[in-house]
Amino acid sequence: MLKRRTLLQGALAGAVLGGCSKTPVAPPVSKENPFTVDGNAPVDLVVSEEYGGFAAAAYRKRYAAAVVTPKLTPQLSAQLLPRFAAGNPPDVVLSTGDDELALGRLVKEGQLTDLQQLLDAPSWDNPNAAVKDQLLPDMLDFGRYDGTQRTVNYIASVYGLWYSASLFQRNGWEVPRTWPDLLALGNDMKAARLGPFIYAGTHPYYLLELVLTLAAKTGGPDVVKRIDNLEDGAWKDESVTKAITAVGELAKRGLLAAGTAANDHIGAQKRFLAGKAGMLPCGNWLENEMKGLVPQDFALTMFAVPPLDSSPALASGVHVAATAPLLVPDKARNKAGGLEYLRAMLSADVAAQVTSEASQLTIVRGAADGLEMGTALRSARDLLSAAGDQLIIWYFDDWYPQFADAAATATAQFMAGGLQQSEWTARIQAAADKLKQDSAVTKYHRD
Repeated sequence: MLKRRTLLQGALAGAVLGGCSKTPVAPPVSKENPFTVDGNAPVDLVVSEEYGGFAAAAYRKRYAAAVVTPKLTPQLSAQLLPRFAAGNPPDVVLSTGDDELALGRLVKEGQLTDLQQLLDAPSWDNPNAAVKDQLLPDMLDFGRYDGTQRTVNYIASVYGLWYSASLFQRNGWEVPRTWPDLLALGNDMKAARLGPFIYAGTHPYYLLELVLTLAAKTGGPDVVKRIDNLEDGAWKDESVTKAITAVGELAKRGLLAAGTAANDHIGAQKRFLAGKAGMLPCGNWLENEMKGLVPQDFALTMFAVPPLDSSPALASGVHVAATAPLLVPDKARNKAGGLEYLRAMLSADVAAQVTSEASQLTIVRGAADGLEMGTALRSARDLLSAAGDQLIIWYFDDWYPQFADAAATATAQFMAGGLQQSEWTARIQAAADKLKQDSAVTKYHRD
């Protein structure tokens, strides 16, 4: 979902000290150097996005003799799996994109370092605070496998509904505060000859995401936690039923833009940016993905999925997913340097640079505060900040992708009129029950 960069601007390297053949003596453990980094050792860094190399300058400032050479490639699996198999992987990897690493496989093979030592270490910015205390709540769970921290997922992807603030202003429309407000706004848009709502019909996960966010805002975080844990009857929860019924009103009231079901995500986004529809569900990567196609006066802005009524369980809740895993291979030549590089990536300064230059929000708490940015990224940042500890999170789509695809497909069929609400519920619950009983599938649990 995150758009890949194609160039890494500038070579980030340092001077090499030479002439000494003695075995270096490891420095003592300290708050400034918790992993006893050898400041002369190079750091082998392979990244799939340019921002993965942004901590190189900070690393070299602290360890002036270290050579840090980020290698940018979208072909991670093709290039790195042979290195993992041969026992000479890089020291640090940022894994995103179409050829991202199969992390579950690497975990089973014992290829990834336990990063709890990184999280417990003093932060790069404040030696009196642990790294984990500088990060957004619950974001670390995305990188845990059977209770062990194998990756740190760096980017905070915020989901919501997109609109043109300039269009709203011209028409005197207000951002809806409740779902009935949204339906009423849809009627106003329809009267103005505008397709109120559009989504990627061929990628119906966006619809399912909308349903689950609405359900969690109504019933609280335990609604999606029970779904993650494959608890009996989780999809029959009253909040889920209310949410799918409410989303179905978009179709029943004729508030979907014509041809929505046939759109892929790029097609839906192009139509939205061309002013053919008023609202679009998507994550905050939208601006990057459609760079160059956003009209200058569009004022692309995100608002949170509005709750069903004025007394929701999570009034300011937004769905957030941590993506872009950072990892240190267990057989890395310079494991200490790899851990130290991640400590630098999780500093406020580097995270702020990622937000400023790559238009991405990170899991580093408050790193984007006060930065100058456009309406799109600013609105996502503000929603994330306003949510506080009301972050809506689920994992089943990563844990059980085939099941998630089946649930999304059923949601698309429901919106097209092919399923009744009771049939939608029964079909997904039956699939969840079958998954739960399938001993061939590794099961996960969240507390």
